[in-house]
Amino acid sequence: MNTIDKKRPRKAISLMSGGLDSTLATKLVLDQGIEVIGLFLESPFGCQEDVRKVADALGIPLKIVDKGKAYIDLIRNPKYGYGKNMNPCVDCRIYMFHLAKKVMDDLGADFIFTGEVLGQRPMSQRREAMDIIDRDSGMKGLVLRPLSAQHFPPTYPEIEGWVSREKLLNISGRGRVEQLQWAKDLDLKEYSAPAGGCLLTDKNFSKRLSNFFEHNADPTMAEARLLRYGRHFDLADGAHVVIGRDQEENASLWETSRLEVEAGRMVFFKPRFPAPVAVLSGRKSSNLYDEVGMRIAAYAKRGISTEQVIEVRCGSEVSDRKVHIPLRPPVAQGTATGAGTSLPMSSEPSQNHSTR
Repeated sequence: MNTIDKKRPRKAISLMSGGLDSTLATKLVLDQGIEVIGLFLESPFGCQEDVRKVADALGIPLKIVDKGKAYIDLIRNPKYGYGKNMNPCVDCRIYMFHLAKKVMDDLGADFIFTGEVLGQRPMSQRREAMDIIDRDSGMKGLVLRPLSAQHFPPTYPEIEGWVSREKLLNISGRGRVEQLQWAKDLDLKEYSAPAGGCLLTDKNFSKRLSNFFEHNADPTMAEARLLRYGRHFDLADGAHVVIGRDQEENASLWETSRLEVEAGRMVFFKPRFPAPVAVLSGRKSSNLYDEVGMRIAAYAKRGISTEQVIEVRCGSEVSDRKVHIPLRPPVAQGTATGAGTSLPMSSEPSQNHSTR
């Protein structure tokens, strides 16, 4: 361990999610006179809380770091295995602590702390799991857990007197009654209520991710982000298409894919008739555009028929492609509206024009 000047003000990195536990932990450390910098590690599969509002309410700067492509590789093959679904919680925490240590070193901070509570999570917040995480991340003794600190041996910040152990808590277990009471006592109002959390713990999402890995040997982070939304279809030659399910998802698909579309790495399909948008990743070809058009047409609003137009955007090029939608029988007759070869899309694009 590097020699540390004991007289200078102390600085710590708070691993923040925007939720109650990490917010409370941050408040407890701030109240001991420590300079705190919030760190949010962005993931395609994590909770999407507005952590910026929490940081602003606490009066601390916030640094946002993408977990990166290596995180996808970790999920494919975790050293310590999965939980109930595709959640490699122990490996994930080790990875997060590695990233936090880099930020700690870059910013000249002295330690990191988290909102973890002993026994709250069945895989990563057991005592033995926490010991493994601290050891394998190279952060043993430099990770403070303010909400459960009194259940653990003193950490380096406590031993050195940077924080008072007596002002740290001894919470354990899965309930949040104690945290809520402390939040009330400390007048904390800006934090997110417990919600869905990590998507990797969700059974249905885990099935989607497993199928995605099976059909994509080297997925990108952008492709992984799209797994949150829509209907997913694997096409020929390793291509993959996502089709929105409602207006909110249509907007999310555009926002999530926009930079990739503008860079020419993905293709965005926007129908000029009542139907969902779509995003194509992987390979690009006229035949694939036809198939995506057919799938969009299958979800067109009932009553739409004859020839319609879909705007196709990739890089600086925008083209109009025609799709023919046959009049479908009423729902009462029980006819399915699935996509098929009866819904051809013209391979003749209209005049191209630049994106504005």
